[in-house]
Amino acid sequence: MVVNFEFLGMESVENVITCMHYKVDKVVYFGYPEMVNAKKARTEKFLRKRCRVKEVVFHSLPRGGLQEMLGIMRQAIETEKSRESEMFFDITGGENLILVAFGMLAGEYDTPMHQFNVREDRLIELDEGSKRRISRDVPEQKVVFTLDSFIELKGGVVNYSLHKDVKAIKNKDFSVDVDKIWQVAKRHWDNWNQFSNFLGKNMVQDYSLQVDMPISEVHKALNAPYSGRRKMSELNRIVDDFKQVGILKNVDHSGDRYRFTFKNETVKSCLMDGGSILELYTYKKEKERSTDCRVGVHLDWDGVVQSKGMDVLNEIDVLTISGNVPTFISCKGGKMGSHQTLHALYELFTVTRRFGGKYAKKVLVTARPIGRTYMERAEELGIEVRCEVNLKK
Repeated sequence: MVVNFEFLGMESVENVITCMHYKVDKVVYFGYPEMVNAKKARTEKFLRKRCRVKEVVFHSLPRGGLQEMLGIMRQAIETEKSRESEMFFDITGGENLILVAFGMLAGEYDTPMHQFNVREDRLIELDEGSKRRISRDVPEQKVVFTLDSFIELKGGVVNYSLHKDVKAIKNKDFSVDVDKIWQVAKRHWDNWNQFSNFLGKNMVQDYSLQVDMPISEVHKALNAPYSGRRKMSELNRIVDDFKQVGILKNVDHSGDRYRFTFKNETVKSCLMDGGSILELYTYKKEKERSTDCRVGVHLDWDGVVQSKGMDVLNEIDVLTISGNVPTFISCKGGKMGSHQTLHALYELFTVTRRFGGKYAKKVLVTARPIGRTYMERAEELGIEVRCEVNLKK
């Protein structure tokens, strides 16, 4: 039986990474009582379900007492030694006192030690001269994180019932259309949200792909207070640009009627939801370099989907994972004041800390620069800021 001994720490990925790479039969964890209580259930569930570990044992350790700590650890090791188990020590993420204890016991029991560089997904063996090595003596396996399994390990769950159809790329045709919509939207970003809102409020009928209305009504709607008093020429330029790329068809605004037809229902929904195109464009870029990538992800904090209004939820615009490293991305397409900017930064920081851990990346994607003060605050919070739209004329 292959037995892996390790410290149960705060970072969930560190606790399971050996079993994701090697076929371990049993894991024996040593951890402080509060950590065992917090991590026991989700760690054991992940190991049994994802890594096919047969047995998982947890031992609580006292804080600060090396000799008492050594006694508990030694007893667990003696049990496995009596069973002639193949024993390995994983010190990935262990704190100083635990590392001292493992180092002493490794020499006492001639047991090889190893650790993982989590970001690089790379094994580091610390006893090169040892007769036994996990890389040589234990069969390999490759358990790859999906977003579902990663969030599950962190104690949450993805709530798919709240996902919006407009935040999805379900076929290659729409993937191409997203690029076309993005190129036009980016060109007209100063007017993009107004255009999108205007479509929904004044021009589009829910049951039809066609728009056909008196041009006088368009003029009247454009001059209404809530419309921002946009110009007909601005509307025409956007509509004509969409005609050029095939997103809108049968465009005619030269007479007394304003007419065009949406390419399909998916395109129609995308154009009417102004914020979705920045998210879909970002999702497309991230998907090319990720193991798993989703857009419009609702995360349930306690891992149990309950009745409406009972759950604590966060929506992440784009969530991706590559290897062991997740990336949490918030997309903000509109103009943000100081309150909205700080809220976006703190919200992203909070949800990433809860579900991502210390290896996670945090990215705020904006259409407009957020200003030096907020860039400095983002840097303090470890958040990368990307501005996707060049607003210079």
